[in-house]
Amino acid sequence: MSDDAPRYWTPAYIERFVEALNGDEEFQNTASSFSKTVELRCLDTPDGEDVSATYTFEEGRVVDVDLWIDDAPSEEMREEPVDKDTVMARATASYEVWTKMDQGEMGATEALASPDYKIEGSMMQIMSNMGVFRGMNKVAANVEKTY
Repeated sequence: MSDDAPRYWTPAYIERFVEALNGDEEFQNTASSFSKTVELRCLDTPDGEDVSATYTFEEGRVVDVDLWIDDAPSEEMREEPVDKDTVMARATASYEVWTKMDQGEMGATEALASPDYKIEGSMMQIMSNMGVFRGMNKVAANVEKTY
């Protein structure tokens, strides 16, 4: 691992994650018809922050990322209702849970069943796009990073 590998859930990591998603041929094949917005929220990062990253996809490519970082616990972020008109799915978990998923210690099915992982949105749309979400997890796991 190189010395310049960003730490997981930092802006530098998110930037590399987006580059990896847009450059990963397997993910692009899986997500080619995916044109939705997905919000991922990480609570209690090692920097003492809550982070929300909202990814807008057009035909599988990330075309916009809206990043919101606030001191943890961010009441404003944690209590904000999901905007179901804009966001297809919102997943919220602690840094510890995201790290377990990233390292393959917890799968998507396990996460969905965990009280420590919350997903909001249309379950029908979420389930019909599980290939995209699994692909995102796979790409994320392969981005060079530190924890």
